[in-house]
Amino acid sequence: MVSAIGSVAALEGQIRQDQVQLNDWTTCVSAGTPKGQAAIQKLSGEISADKERIARALQSPAATPAAPRSPGALDVWA
Repeated sequence: MVSAIGSVAALEGQIRQDQVQLNDWTTCVSAGTPKGQAAIQKLSGEISADKERIARALQSPAATPAAPRSPGALDVWA
């Protein structure tokens, strides 16, 4: 569970960084140039891919906390 949470946090950080760069490119005078368009497309794709990775990580069983045991529950081994 910790690794899923850590990877989600890392991906969210990367998304924030990419979003800042994307905002810079979209408001830049170079946004309409081939280089600007390529950078905007690349960053948009990376943001989308990272959001999909987060969604998958949050849906995985490892990201779901285990149900708490009831008090007094015993493990029985045969």
